[in-house]
Amino acid sequence: MITALLISGAVAAAGLVFLLSTAEAAFIRLTRKEAEDIAARHGSRSVEHILEQPVPHTLALQIWRWVLTTVAVVLVTISAVQLTGDVGFGAVLAGTALAMIGVLSAAVSPRKIGRAHHLSLASATARMVRGLRLSLGPLPAWLAAVGAKIIPGTAGDQGFFDDDELLEYIARANESDVIEDSEAELIESVLDMSTTRVRSVMVPRTDMVTIEAEADLDEAMTLFLGSGYSRMPVTRGSADDITGMVYLKDVAYLEHMLRIGRAPSAYAGRTSSSIRVEELQRDVRYVPESKSVGEFLEELQRESTHVAIVIDEYGGTAGLVTMEDLIEELVGEIVDEYDREDAEVETLEDGVLRLSARMSIDDFAQEFGLDLDHEEDVDTVGGLLAKMLGRVPIAGSEVEIDGVVLHADRLGGRRNRVTHVLAWEHEDRRGARGGVGTGDEDDATRDDPDRETAEASR
Repeated sequence: MITALLISGAVAAAGLVFLLSTAEAAFIRLTRKEAEDIAARHGSRSVEHILEQPVPHTLALQIWRWVLTTVAVVLVTISAVQLTGDVGFGAVLAGTALAMIGVLSAAVSPRKIGRAHHLSLASATARMVRGLRLSLGPLPAWLAAVGAKIIPGTAGDQGFFDDDELLEYIARANESDVIEDSEAELIESVLDMSTTRVRSVMVPRTDMVTIEAEADLDEAMTLFLGSGYSRMPVTRGSADDITGMVYLKDVAYLEHMLRIGRAPSAYAGRTSSSIRVEELQRDVRYVPESKSVGEFLEELQRESTHVAIVIDEYGGTAGLVTMEDLIEELVGEIVDEYDREDAEVETLEDGVLRLSARMSIDDFAQEFGLDLDHEEDVDTVGGLLAKMLGRVPIAGSEVEIDGVVLHADRLGGRRNRVTHVLAWEHEDRRGARGGVGTGDEDDATRDDPDRETAEASR
């Protein structure tokens, strides 16, 4: 009778260990967004508490799992000794039974089950996990704090699966050549879209090309052709008073219809110089500058809209954002047929070259006869400059590489990054400074005619 009770207790403890292992795997696999969805859908206060303190709850699961595992091993051992009547033989029998259970659990792994069905298991076991955490009082939080002090940097490694962990996997996959650099950058850009705000990708108000509502079609067409844009905000007085959006296609269509005498009845008998832009304008779409890029891109796709006016917290015009701006946040700069692209290499005076920051380091090395085969972790001149500086280069940043000076020249793009670099051979001076100019810059420039030429060319 006693032996049967001991065996039943061991089986029950083993079953609970299996359940706790699946719950632990489910919660570790669970993303924070999924946990928030479960809490909202079921109104579960338990999930909300677990969200607030994921590490202590995970530790509570582990503590109870090890306690129940110990109980199961002890009960199996005692049962085996009582059945055989011999301590040594009973220990061998208990060990054999535990080994068989271990082999069986490897085939039917509770962790695999937890990872495969993490949503349903996390939802079903949330109250149990919360109860186990409360039963241990402050012990899990205390253990978490002690562990963080013993091994720094491990305080948050048992919480929900998050973007940081995913980025770490991506970096490791990239280092192992499982994915290419461009693929890793694209994945990271997609993840950044949820945190990047519209204000970071918009065309600033000062750079917007607008047209007055009272302008005629001829003026509008001239501005369209001169700017290269296909859509422009229509203003009345200032950029804070935007009345609509005018499209090149609408202006060109009406101009053509007027020329061939088939204009719509509303414009019959009129000339392009007598038709005002405000008569052709369409409704404008507004977006707050604090909205995330990912969320706004989905909205534009649903609404079939390609441009919107960005407003600040006071309701004023902060800038303009287009579908192209959002896509470029993912894939990088997009150059179309009408965009002007500077030459990759431009020869200036006295042997100074203006190089595109995107120029490959192989071409750069060939241009100056350098051996840069050891530079395997960067591909472009801009990347080489940033690596040698140890930070993101700004206008005026300068380094020297094997007697060739690289000088950050031009800034451009939405992120105001270096787009062009000046390069020249510098034989009589070594160890060019990094960073922007200091008070000693004038003396260095006076003694260096090449540097003087580079400064003048900027």
